[in-house]
Amino acid sequence: MKTMKLSRFPLVVQTEIFSSMELIDILFLSFCSKKIKEMIESSIKSRLDKIISISYSTSKPDYVQISSSNSNNKEFMKLVSREEGRNRPIVQMNLFGIDVDCCMATRNHPFFILCNWQDGEQMLQKIHNYFRGFFGSSIEYHLESICYDYIPRLENMKNSNICFRNEGAAAQLWDGYITASSSQDYIRLNGRGSFEYERSLKLAQTKVLDLWIPDSRAGDILKNFKGIHIFLIDGIVTDDDIIQFLDSWMSNQTHQNLEYLSIDVGSEIDLNPAEIMRNLDRKQFDPSQKMPVYRYDRRRRDWGKCEWKIEEFGSPHFIVRGVDQHVASLEITTRGIKFASWKMTEEEVMRERIQKTFQKTSLQEASPPRNSIKISKFSCLIQRQILSNMEVVDLLMMASCSQKFYQNMKSLMRSRFDKIFTITYEKSPLSYINILSSSSGDVPFMSINLRNDFIGRPLISMNLLGMDLQVSMPTRNHPLMVLTDMENQETLLPSIHNYFLDFFGLSIKYQLNVDNLWRPYSKMKNISSTDISYHIRVIEFHDFLTISPNQDYIKLPKLESIAGLQLESSLLERKWKFARTTVLDIGETDRLAEDILSNFEGRQLFINKGIISDTAIIQFLNKWRSNEGYQNLEYFSISVSRFRHPLHPNQILNSIPINQVDSSVQLPVFRVARKDRYGKHSWGIHKFSSPNYIVREIDQHVASIRIADNNITFAASNMTEKDFLKKLPVKRLY
Repeated sequence: MKTMKLSRFPLVVQTEIFSSMELIDILFLSFCSKKIKEMIESSIKSRLDKIISISYSTSKPDYVQISSSNSNNKEFMKLVSREEGRNRPIVQMNLFGIDVDCCMATRNHPFFILCNWQDGEQMLQKIHNYFRGFFGSSIEYHLESICYDYIPRLENMKNSNICFRNEGAAAQLWDGYITASSSQDYIRLNGRGSFEYERSLKLAQTKVLDLWIPDSRAGDILKNFKGIHIFLIDGIVTDDDIIQFLDSWMSNQTHQNLEYLSIDVGSEIDLNPAEIMRNLDRKQFDPSQKMPVYRYDRRRRDWGKCEWKIEEFGSPHFIVRGVDQHVASLEITTRGIKFASWKMTEEEVMRERIQKTFQKTSLQEASPPRNSIKISKFSCLIQRQILSNMEVVDLLMMASCSQKFYQNMKSLMRSRFDKIFTITYEKSPLSYINILSSSSGDVPFMSINLRNDFIGRPLISMNLLGMDLQVSMPTRNHPLMVLTDMENQETLLPSIHNYFLDFFGLSIKYQLNVDNLWRPYSKMKNISSTDISYHIRVIEFHDFLTISPNQDYIKLPKLESIAGLQLESSLLERKWKFARTTVLDIGETDRLAEDILSNFEGRQLFINKGIISDTAIIQFLNKWRSNEGYQNLEYFSISVSRFRHPLHPNQILNSIPINQVDSSVQLPVFRVARKDRYGKHSWGIHKFSSPNYIVREIDQHVASIRIADNNITFAASNMTEKDFLKKLPVKRLY
């Protein structure tokens, strides 16, 4: 194959090549030579400038996920232990100026860098320092560290979310980190340990500070705080600390930049509101008018994920700063204080009835309007290039402009749409439904929300996806939000899905991950993967399988005894439509397990907990051996209660012809991909091996089996006994 030299191309061609590459591939090229690195930096500086942040998420020195904002915070690189990379091909490369062991990126895994526990921090520091030199100082670097006794010492971090519980090591850990990154925009700290005066001074330089440290000296931190937003939970604060703060603010001696303060004292401390307000000139807003409401953003941890959420504070009471007559809403109870500076006079607040929103990041001034361009006047090549650089949500909004443009985009973008492997509809605690694509990682590009979720967000009426909708435009921290209400709740999501089916086509896999299967989810057609966490309704499930049959994957929840009987009766009448699923994963069921197995036509069947008789297992194995059924089956596993419904391995094994692999040789290992039933529902690799196997008579193909009193596992190898015994490469069922 002929090679080409990038350096010989003109700059415009180089820029086009680099712009179409993934971030990890650009990094690989930058490692080739100093000249190539400089070429990349000069030719795509504008693209690198669009990367707002790079984030490191770590739980121990040898486990760090690295992501960037331009990939929707989907990890592009991962620092892992050598054990985690043991079953993947390892490549030695010179990266970041040192020789490292790596595993190349796949469709399901990012690029791995292997390291040991003791050198994990040093490796991360080398990676971080390289990024700072390559991407420049305009990028923000974020750290999320949830570890017992470890905080990586990284320089010039701008955003930190840190949790540690080792009280003895807290001082040393924090000193090392805050010394390296002393001036940050945001710090969220949850931990244990004391913070003496010097450390309080370092924390006080942060713009937004959120502390939850029991028995910390919250009063000292408040006294020295120079930022705009502070939350203190479970700290030690006294009446005198509050009085001194309020007097200093009203006299304009300190805290001129402060916008919002919230302190929740520890359970053993009670403030005395009467004592605090005894000499305080507290006023009250006009009760005949609507009380002003202060809105602000705060990070909250929901279901393991730290998200920005808009919260509210309103109080009829306020105080006035003498020098400029600016007011601050105030609420003081025995449990704490809330304070919101409006940075305007009482008259201005009440005249506008303003609902002030705290901004995490400063708003950029709008650019002056420019001359518009008509994309349709450009050649197809230019149009395709413009559209290819747009996010999915922007493409959808442009496609809604006109039917002509919609059809034009479908033809122009077919090659890009083919690269979108999946679109996922996912229930979220933060919204009614999130919509994600494989190209956007774990970050939704659109969400459907109830009206309460739009507090503080402007609503715009527009024709989108072929419907008249009310939406809130996407921001750095929120996707495009679409309003749903009781009237359109059952029709909105199916309508959006039908639009996607027509616009993106059927080459994309559509996935549904929800808690309960009922309307409107049961109205969604051509779904290829379904993950139900808690409950299904039989009628809706039947309707759903009618319009989304023969799925690649279905995960069903625990089926209670009564629900199981109802499901059994209904599904038997409908000929077990869900048994045609390629991969079926059931949480728990009763004697229905035998009927599921006998009717299953797919490739993989998992039942976490069920009831199955020895006779049913013997019949299953004999049917497979005689080729009377289960020709497609690759893997089957069911676990039972060894106390209430145990299996009898000897009785089963004595009823069928069993062969054994010689104990002196290494057993073949099967690896099967299975979706985690908890957490993020990510796919993991499960291993299985057994010395026992059976042989199918018609083609001499082999299946390994392992039977215990609480489980039977079956794995068909799709190879003859002769090949099987040669110890051919490991079988992978994914």
